[in-house]
Amino acid sequence: MSKDYEFVSTTNMLIVKDGKGLFLKRSEKLENFPGWLMLPGGKQEVDETPLQAAIRETWEETGIKVINPKLKVIATHNHFYRNRVYLVYIFQAVEFLGKLKESDEGNTLWLSLNEALKDPKLYPDLKRYIKLVLEAENDQVIFTYHKFNKDLEIIEEV
Repeated sequence: MSKDYEFVSTTNMLIVKDGKGLFLKRSEKLENFPGWLMLPGGKQEVDETPLQAAIRETWEETGIKVINPKLKVIATHNHFYRNRVYLVYIFQAVEFLGKLKESDEGNTLWLSLNEALKDPKLYPDLKRYIKLVLEAENDQVIFTYHKFNKDLEIIEEV
């Protein structure tokens, strides 16, 4: 791999309650992924762990404080067309405190996981990850690799 590639560490949080997941419908005003359905999350800061980043980003974007989240997926996303590779840590939480709020990122909403998986605006990798998390056994952590084209289509996966 060329030394010109940038590595970015990011997180997502799948919060599940009564068969529904907490999603963020990104604002149409955002430059990246406007209108897309995502999980709360974002970039890891230099001085924090992936878990701390996931908890912080979830709080900032939703107003929810997750309790005892579990690491479920570690994924590599190769966006070669941007010379960028993302290392993505996906956590799951079933316990939380707080009241939902809107943020500059977009609106929060509870959706049935089946409904979300059918939504054409659900970020492509999340369709796979949500299924993997729900099918995983207890403390199982899943490792994956995705290569995307510029249209955000997965062109290779392991």
